[in-house]
Amino acid sequence: MKFLSALALLLLSACSSASVNITDKITIFSNEFEITSEDNKCYLIQGSSKNILAPKPPCHFVRNSDKTPQYFSYNDIKMDAVLIISGTPISKKIRKEWGLPDNLICGSEAQGVLIQNKLITITKKVISGGVLCRDKGSDEKNYWHFSH
Repeated sequence: MKFLSALALLLLSACSSASVNITDKITIFSNEFEITSEDNKCYLIQGSSKNILAPKPPCHFVRNSDKTPQYFSYNDIKMDAVLIISGTPISKKIRKEWGLPDNLICGSEAQGVLIQNKLITITKKVISGGVLCRDKGSDEKNYWHFSH
């Protein structure tokens, strides 16, 4: 009986872990970040910290056209880096209106990640209703918005 209980527990844990999907990974200033999705939610994982994000899966860090993570630093507020995570897929209608190819990953919501004096903060601010594509970068004003 104990064997069957242990086997059932093992199968249940395998099923629940199978639903976790890693959608992005980056390293910046020696900080390793991972974005996962599970149960229709995105999470930012950094070290042992796991934080829920506002955008819906799939979520990704916004990157420059050379596929490196895009970030801005702000000396006026001693901000080492501001990153943007994009998610909540755009509709087919929006994709067509903007003339975006089907293979380009774009989202309609974004949230900021701040790195300041080795402290990592996820912003409460969320940009909604625009179009941010993973490999197309974003206007600097969006980074400023999240950090100020």
